[in-house]
Amino acid sequence: MKRKLLMVGVGISIGLGSLLTAMPNTALAIQKNEQLENEKKEVQEKKSELESEITQKEEKIGEIKQQKVGVEQEIKRLDAAVSETRSKIDGTKAQIQETKEEIERLEAEMKILEERIHKRDELIKERMRSLQQSGGVVSYVDVLLGAKSFNDFINRVSAVSTFVQADREIMKEHESDIKQLEENKEEVKTLLAQQEDQLKELDRLEVQLQGQIQEQNKVMAQLEVEEQKMHEELHALEDVGELLASQEKAIQMEINAWNQKQKELEEQRRKAEEERKKAEAEGTTPPPPPPPVVNNGAFINPTTGRLTSRFEMRWGKMHFGIDIGKGGRVGNVPIYAAASGTITRSRLESSYGNVIMITHYINGRQMTTVYAHLDQRFVSQYDRVEQGQLIGYMGNTGDSTGPHLHFEIYDGPYSPTQYSGGHSNAVNPLLYVSY
Repeated sequence: MKRKLLMVGVGISIGLGSLLTAMPNTALAIQKNEQLENEKKEVQEKKSELESEITQKEEKIGEIKQQKVGVEQEIKRLDAAVSETRSKIDGTKAQIQETKEEIERLEAEMKILEERIHKRDELIKERMRSLQQSGGVVSYVDVLLGAKSFNDFINRVSAVSTFVQADREIMKEHESDIKQLEENKEEVKTLLAQQEDQLKELDRLEVQLQGQIQEQNKVMAQLEVEEQKMHEELHALEDVGELLASQEKAIQMEINAWNQKQKELEEQRRKAEEERKKAEAEGTTPPPPPPPVVNNGAFINPTTGRLTSRFEMRWGKMHFGIDIGKGGRVGNVPIYAAASGTITRSRLESSYGNVIMITHYINGRQMTTVYAHLDQRFVSQYDRVEQGQLIGYMGNTGDSTGPHLHFEIYDGPYSPTQYSGGHSNAVNPLLYVSY
């Protein structure tokens, strides 16, 4: 994963020329101390930049968490709306069922009324036929002609009229009942249509709400991915912070080691001067002064074996080091410190496996070596090692396809691609070692 953090180029090019150039020892010590202090100061500046970026990542994670809370609340609201809609759908379906049952009941009543009307209509027709027929049924004409007096006739006419009127009233009532049932039936059908439309609208609303929930779930999934990415970036930045801190401490240890070495050399020079003066006084030949400590920047081969992979593009990406294979050898193959320095990292990682990183200070600049995929490690963080010291055994740990040593050299601090966007300060180890 690429990062915008600028970790490359912490090493400073110092135009001092060769350290073999004659200069006072004290001036040389002061100058080298200044160089180391400048290295440490630049690392401290990078730490400050890193802390600012870590703060930004933490703020971004906080913002994402707030967005997630908002999305969760919206999903809960939509879930509640879906539940409410489903409840309304169930209620509407129950109402539709009741309405359909009411329509069936009204239709049954209408059928019964129609049968009653039909029967009474037949009865009325039978009565009308009795006006013209004689026999078992007394006709309205016989009733009228059987009157014994005029008053009796008037009474019988009134009675017959009453019967006829009653039959008419019954017919009107039946017709009114049928009309009312028809109207009720139409009203219920209208209600049923409204309820069915309402059900369709509720179904549409539920589909819409479910779609919104799906969209919110997508947003939540995106936020989860983004949050995971931010955590990974934050973890990477914190790892860089730990590495910068170890480099800062390693540089300070180099300063202390250099100062201690200068004190020892100064003491040797003082004793040599005393010996010289004593020899002059006694007329004898003084012993030669101790030779100056010169570091020409040379690295030794960190192990033995055959070169199996170079510093070049491999499998579609850059291979920022060289590989030295075990080549079928039995037993442990030792790994040595390519130059003296301070251990800035010694741990097990998923990619490098067992890895050791050493900070060196050579010819006025910081350099870093990396030894990966080790089977065993014999040094710890902040140990000081000398060139050629045994630091581990060749192995096959981490992202490795066979026993070998993966060896990297950086002109400056270790700067992996996932932090800085590229190993821009990684150099070809074959410029310093030979295989």
